Amino acid sequence: MLLGLPPQHTPDMARANEPYHRPPARVMLTCPCHVYRSQVSKLTKAHERRPGSSICCSVAGSRAALRGGAASARSSVRSLAQMDSNAAAGDAAGKAAGHVAAGHAAAGNAAAANSAAGKAGENAAAGNAGGNAGGTAAAGDAAAGNAAATNAAAGKPSRNAAATNAAGGNASSGAAAAAAAYPGYPRSGGLLLPHSSNARGSGSGSGGGSVHAAALQAFVSQQLDPAGSDLQECVPPDWQQRPADFLPSLTAAAAAAAAAGGGGGGDAEAGRLLQFGRDVHGLWRLLCRQVSPGVPQNPERHSLLPLPNRTVVPGDRFRETYYWDSYWVIRGLLVSGMTDTAAGLVGNLMAMLAAVGHVPNGARVYYLNRSQPPLLSAMVREVHEAAPQRDPALLSRALPLLLREHDYWTSAPKAVRVATADGTVHNMSRYYADWSQPRPESYREDVETAAAATGSADPADPAAAALYRELASGAESGWDYSSRWFGDGKTLGTIRTTQIVPADLNAFLFQMERNIAWAANQTGDAATSEQFNRAAAKRRAAMQALLWNATTGMWHDGILSSANTSGSSSNTTAAAGQPYTLTQNPGVFASNFVPLWAGLAEGDEAQGARVVQALQASGLVGPAGIATSLNPTGQQWDYPNGWPPLQHMLVEGASMYGGAEGDAFAGKLARTWVTMNMRVFNSTGAMHEKYDVSTPSGLVGRGGEYAPQVGFGWSNGVALAFLAKYF
Repeated sequence: MLLGLPPQHTPDMARANEPYHRPPARVMLTCPCHVYRSQVSKLTKAHERRPGSSICCSVAGSRAALRGGAASARSSVRSLAQMDSNAAAGDAAGKAAGHVAAGHAAAGNAAAANSAAGKAGENAAAGNAGGNAGGTAAAGDAAAGNAAATNAAAGKPSRNAAATNAAGGNASSGAAAAAAAYPGYPRSGGLLLPHSSNARGSGSGSGGGSVHAAALQAFVSQQLDPAGSDLQECVPPDWQQRPADFLPSLTAAAAAAAAAGGGGGGDAEAGRLLQFGRDVHGLWRLLCRQVSPGVPQNPERHSLLPLPNRTVVPGDRFRETYYWDSYWVIRGLLVSGMTDTAAGLVGNLMAMLAAVGHVPNGARVYYLNRSQPPLLSAMVREVHEAAPQRDPALLSRALPLLLREHDYWTSAPKAVRVATADGTVHNMSRYYADWSQPRPESYREDVETAAAATGSADPADPAAAALYRELASGAESGWDYSSRWFGDGKTLGTIRTTQIVPADLNAFLFQMERNIAWAANQTGDAATSEQFNRAAAKRRAAMQALLWNATTGMWHDGILSSANTSGSSSNTTAAAGQPYTLTQNPGVFASNFVPLWAGLAEGDEAQGARVVQALQASGLVGPAGIATSLNPTGQQWDYPNGWPPLQHMLVEGASMYGGAEGDAFAGKLARTWVTMNMRVFNSTGAMHEKYDVSTPSGLVGRGGEYAPQVGFGWSNGVALAFLAKYF
């Protein structure tokens, strides 16, 4: 049963738009070691702990090592947060010897259940093991099990020496090392839930009886602070109500219309579009956040990672920094002339990378077990090229960190070796989260999915643990969730993310390799530049051999052959070190066209034109934008939803590499998207996370694990980028 909450306590982190249900007479808790259940999660994950409280019961002692991992991650980021807001992150990346960042030791089996009062992920361990911030000596690199054998087989230079786990391993040794490195982190005591006879119901309950809903609610209100109290609203210093050179073409057209007495037609439309752009620009003020002072002062009380700079959050339930969202936020900030704020976002991501060895999914301890689509190199390049003289040392600071991130994505278990029919072996990458339990931020949903799919929700059950890893890996992809990952093409319980070699992920890594080569060349490092130009060429050849389909004109995801795996969907390790084989997923997804944006067709006009033709004929192009897939599964990354980042990548890809026809098609798509955004904004008063593109007027997107969200960072960025280029 689910705990019903009065409206004032309904957390938007759960389901703020769910109908209110009357509270049950009592709430069943299994105490002391498994208190973090769905009822408690729904009630408490929207709160922050109060000073002096430590959320756990007697489980605290048994989980000390895992908690230490999270503590070390916070400690590393806190040390970075104390540095200058603009130079902090990069200086920590090997320039300042005094700032020792830790190698990633994400505790893959850190129990979500150890958060006894339901603080999502407060004890979810994913910390540091004393590596070097520049990525040159990660002795504690146990995060995702960088298997030495796989790296050697790939001919990969070992910047991350001494990997301690085999692929898919549980990083308990890394968590123990992290705990040892930070002995001051709290290890005992804790905050006990009420278990007096007055608080209990009359029933026997499980593991110590039951607790009345009123008692639990009183406990939460007394001991925990409201959601979002770890962040403060702020106004970016470089935000201006009327920035100079903002949307110059629209500004000129609107001014001309006004001078002519407000002519109709296109002139009037220019005025409406300009006002829409100004409205979207104004949203940056509403989405700016800075870390509350109490977070770096008392990091053990918070799940938030203390970051050095202000940030721009996506919005609504997404109240902290998220990795891949930041790319499109930055694109919009640059249109708004907010280069300092954009650079601050890059600095925050670099700070987390320096601290834990990869850029986490988001700035919470419970996101440290996974990343998101790797776009940091693209963000660094955008910020540098927008204002090369603003921070001349940016590339020098970023380069060692980007090398470290590249290691993370090209080491096992994320790295896989795949053979073609002629025996040629290629190195590819996949999503693979270091987690085999319910995600703390979506605990209830994962438990329900596992119980329905496997008959068990217990992480000790191998089938349930495997499913939990697949769900976390799907979240790492950013596409949580889509039929793209499902074995049967329609059911979440058949998710098999780790068995997929994604076309878009490998395109992002191709782009990263080219960006690293560019940055190295800019800083005078010819050897590294040449090394990564070769790496990009090899990945391009691998994608052409394994994922490109000349018949369909797309790059398809690859499905790793189950014949070469251990049989578990979450332990996809090729037998006896042998390479995988794969087959292409014939499904049509917007991700099939992302490699065009990443530059895979550069220098091949025929291929670029073929991809644009395939997109036009794919069935994805709807009346209001590009759908994510053709499958109406009810998942949010499926039909009929269209997502801003996908619109942007496919529009830019068609424009850059599709020839004259592609450029014209891109302009039409961009104008359709912006017009729909403006129409929905004017009717709802908000920018939305996703949109239903199946009707010309456009609707708010739907489906997935949570209610539609507003704000919205990447939606604002894409709208401004399109307004700047196509109007």
